[in-house]
Amino acid sequence: MPPKIAAGSRKATLVCGYGNPGRRDDGLGPALVAGLESGPGRKGRKDVRTEARLQLNIEDSLTVSAFEEVIFVDASKRAKAPFEFRRIRPRTRLAFSTHALSPQSVLALCRELYGRKPEAFLLAIRGYVWDLEEGLTPKAEANLARALKFMAGRLSLAKKS
Repeated sequence: MPPKIAAGSRKATLVCGYGNPGRRDDGLGPALVAGLESGPGRKGRKDVRTEARLQLNIEDSLTVSAFEEVIFVDASKRAKAPFEFRRIRPRTRLAFSTHALSPQSVLALCRELYGRKPEAFLLAIRGYVWDLEEGLTPKAEANLARALKFMAGRLSLAKKS
């Protein structure tokens, strides 16, 4: 269910972090969500919702359709450190399976199935190791800290309490 937003207030934003914490730095997306949820300024905010996933699925298109803005957060092997933040647009990709989707494919389904096209962004946090082990590497932890600071400022979480 989308958050109820009073007229003249901030737009309803979903921050969706995805990745596998059991694969070292692949857990950066869920780690950012956990950091936002436990950080200052979150209490009482109804305009920002956070969710963590192992991967994106078809069902996420329904969730995304309820928001004016969505920020997907994922680990990246190619992003410049500490992170890259960019606008993304709906794009349908053919894949072997619809079990895991790209953010662009989720947006395309959202548009096709629900007639909605929220503003969308990808926060790609630079990761380094994807081994089968829990815990972020020290370099990924440093990148996460900078990404959290960026997101808190963008969402104005640091100013609210």
